[in-house]
Amino acid sequence: MNKIIYFFILTSLSLYSQSENEIEKSTIVAKKILIQDNVERVIFDYTQSDEMGLIEMHAPFGWTEPIIKAQFEIRGIVLKGVLGLQYDNNTQTIISGNGFIIPKNTLVRIFNAGEVELVLIEVLRPAYKKELVQEFKSFN
Repeated sequence: MNKIIYFFILTSLSLYSQSENEIEKSTIVAKKILIQDNVERVIFDYTQSDEMGLIEMHAPFGWTEPIIKAQFEIRGIVLKGVLGLQYDNNTQTIISGNGFIIPKNTLVRIFNAGEVELVLIEVLRPAYKKELVQEFKSFN
């Protein structure tokens, strides 16, 4: 009987330690990045490979990026605030709870279109690299 109890205790401990190791391997700790555009914003970068980037962005009221053309697709969900996407001939706003897509090689200016902090999650395919982004002074 003692051997059976001992066996169950060892099996339980081994399964517990395996679960703990799997959880540790599954945890991704974000890199906090401060970016100075017209005002400072914060990026939490969870990216793990070149194939796909995963970021959480916090941008204050009044924030805007320059006009860019990215050689990657940007998909996301607005968690708080209002996201503005300005294109050559129109501007769209995406409110909290809605998603968005910016196809790669699209000329766009991304900005906080609301009056509170903008918080969003973005998935980039492939992942962000500085050399994949061009900045422009105008849409022309």
